[in-house]
This record gives sequence, C-alpha cells and structure tokens, in this order.
Amino acid sequence: MRTMRNPGAIRAATLPNRTSPWRTEAEEQAARQGGAEAQLQVLRALLPGIFARFARIEDPRRPGSVRHKGTVVLTFAVLMAIYQMGSRRQANRELSAPTFWGNLRSVFPGLDTVPHADTVARFLETIPADDLIETLLATIRRLMRSRKLSAWLTREGYVVAIDGTQKWASFAPFAPEALRRRSGADAIKYQAYVLEAVLVGPHGVSLPLLFEFCENNPAAGPETKQDSEQKAFKRLAQRLKQAFPRVGFVPVMDGLYPNGPVMTLCRRYHWDFMIVLPDACLPTVWEEATGLHTLSPENQRRHRWGGREQLFWWVNGIDYTWEDTDNRYHHMKLHVVVCEETWQEDGQAGQSRWAWVSSVPLTKQNVVRRCNEMARRRWDIEEGLLVEKHCGYHYEHLYSRNWNAMRGWHTLFALGQLLNTLTLHVVDLWPIQQQFGLQGTIGFLRQTMMGCWLDRTRLNERCTRPPQLRLIL
Repeated sequence: MRTMRNPGAIRAATLPNRTSPWRTEAEEQAARQGGAEAQLQVLRALLPGIFARFARIEDPRRPGSVRHKGTVVLTFAVLMAIYQMGSRRQANRELSAPTFWGNLRSVFPGLDTVPHADTVARFLETIPADDLIETLLATIRRLMRSRKLSAWLTREGYVVAIDGTQKWASFAPFAPEALRRRSGADAIKYQAYVLEAVLVGPHGVSLPLLFEFCENNPAAGPETKQDSEQKAFKRLAQRLKQAFPRVGFVPVMDGLYPNGPVMTLCRRYHWDFMIVLPDACLPTVWEEATGLHTLSPENQRRHRWGGREQLFWWVNGIDYTWEDTDNRYHHMKLHVVVCEETWQEDGQAGQSRWAWVSSVPLTKQNVVRRCNEMARRRWDIEEGLLVEKHCGYHYEHLYSRNWNAMRGWHTLFALGQLLNTLTLHVVDLWPIQQQFGLQGTIGFLRQTMMGCWLDRTRLNERCTRPPQLRLIL
C-alpha cells in the first residue's frame, strides 16, 4: 500500500516500463564492464576480511584428502547467495562455468579450485555454525568502524528491527531440533523458525545483523516445553551485547514484545526501545494512559508526513508492575505514545491508529523523530523478509536438512545478502539499479560475470588501486 511506504525510501515503488537503455553493443559493453567493476569494488573491500575469518575456522577434514581449501568451500556458498542460486544443482550447473571463474580469479586469484555444492553441504555439517555467525558480526563491526553505516546511526544508536519468521515447515520430522506444532486433529507439523535482527536505515534499506533459531534440545523428550520466540530473544540479545558491548542499539519490535522480561532486558543492556503496543496488551498501562490523556491535553503534536496528517498524543511515567517466574515483583516506568493518521488516496479517505511503548519520556521535540524515524522502521524487516523469500534469495529453501548445516547455509546466505545490499547501493551502480530494480540488477551482474563481456586486463588494472566503498546512503 502506497500510504504505508516510508516517505524517505530511495527505491522506486515501481520500475519504469521501458525498453533497453542501450542503443549499441558498445554502450551495453561499457555498462556491463562498469557494473561488474562496481560490484567487484565491494567484494574487494570486504571479501579479504571474510577470507581471513574463514581461514580461522578449524578444518576437521583429513589434510591428505582435502582438494578444496575451507575458505574456497565457504566462499562458494557466499557466491551462491550473491548470484541467487535456488538450489545446489543450479549452483553446480551455473557457478562452475570456466568464464565465470576466469573473471573472478582475475580479481581473487586465491580462489584456485571449484568445489561441488555437495562438498559445501558436507563441510557445513562438520564445522560449528556459530563460527560463521562470528564472520557476519565481524563484517558488520568493520562497516561500523569505517563509518560506512553512518546513515543508519541515530542519536540513540543503531535502530534494530527484530521479528520472527518461519523458514521451513514439513509434516515429516526432518530434524530433532525442529519445533512441533499440531496441525488439525492428529497431524504434527515440524518447522524451522528463525528470529531475525536487522539494521534498518532511514531510506528503507536494511542489513542482516544477527539471527537466532528457535530449536529444541534433541535429547529432551516430547513432553519437554519447547523453545519459543521469547526465549530466542534472550539469547539473541545476549549475543548482540557481547558482540557490540559499546554500541547503542534501539530495538523496534512488534506486539509480541511489550512485556516485563523483554523491556527489563533492554534496560539492563542500556538499549533504548520502541515497541508496538496492541490494544489488548498491558491493560493496566492502557487504562492509565487513556485516563491521563484527558488530563494532559498539552501532550499533543500535529505533523504532516508523506501526505499523511498525523496527530500524536502521549502519556509519560506510567507505573508498570510485572511478576517473574520466581514470584518476584518488578516495577518500571513506561511511556505510551499514540499516532492517529488520516490521508487521501485515489479519491478515498483513509485512517489508521498506531501505538508504541517507549523507554524514554516523549516530548514535542522528540515524538515525531522517535515514531517516524525509529518505531516505523519496523516495517523494513517485514519488507526485507519478503525480499528474501520472493526476490531470489530462496529464504525458505534449506539447502540441507542437517540442522547444523542448515544454520551454516542460512548464515552464509545472510552474508551474501549483506554484500548484495551494499553493492546495489554503491554510487556507480545506482543508475542501473534504478532501471532494473534489485533482482533485475543482480541478474544483470550474474549474466555479465558468466558471459564474455569483461575486459580482464582492465579488471587487473583496477585491482592495483585500493578499493573504495562509496555508498549513496
């Protein structure tokens, strides 16, 4: 819906309905050469650090039987994500082309062999998936330290959207760690469920940050209480704090999370937060908020945002008490803000109502920024998940039914998506992205790298210069 779109988004809502932008073969050749060089600039800037992290992972294979280095095997999976291979068979068929590897080796000569995708799957079964997650976190830290993510930074810190989603479901028990859900009278559905955390920026762009699978203990019996999204959040938050101890984060979450344990954990980690507050959630807080609203009419502000008329009203300092599992009571102060919107679209009037619970008091100076520039960015993770599921990243494909290998594939594809997102927003590639869109631009780059379009001598000359990561954000 157009009225739900972030007015600050830089991507076009629809692609232009045009013919090819090039009129001659020379123009297309130059565009493909420039596009490949822009993509390789991003890979040259980040892949060496990723290679170094891969090299630290202990290789459990017998040294005498190793044909492909572990770094090459893992990089093959990242390339599958970058070029959006929908299956291992497709990767074996397309990513083994000599022209593709000739172009790639002109920039990365260390990729001296071409592994089979089944080799990648077997390798991922034997190495800890957590080591791969550390590679993803190290890449994000590097981007933060180099100030490439300054556009994502607000006064309170980096806005992190957190949401859970189903990755896979089957009536067959494909892994003992899978969650069990009753479907119908007797059938049981087994599912892989993931809690995702992404960095969300002001322009409708998000970057994968961390994830946590909801998984059961294989040694536990069926009567044992299963894992849940709330438990996974505690693990994710702890790992995020350990990985970024001095970085401020602002979690923005949906209506599942306004509860005492989650908000207490955020405050313990000194994180600001904005959490959706449904009408049926925290009834005592709602009762006090609606009652005090009539007594404080000065706590209002009108604002126009992207063609929408907004009326904000808020109540600060609401007492909230919750009881933990040990029957101990905890008290905290909460702050509630409500946004009532109206708009005109296609000759028809529309209206909506949003409410959030905030960790800090609201004022006329910060209410618009906290709601529109922080809380509303929660939409970006939902749009990002739709992109991953339906725009080429094959999010719902397991690539392996071994649980550890599945987590490894998921991590490497998140790493590939991170590289793709940065690639699609570099200055030199932005005109092509505006013409073809996200998935179309990736297809354009894939065709270029796998075809005989590139001047390798020119690629080698570009590699003698230090890589520059120039983003439009």
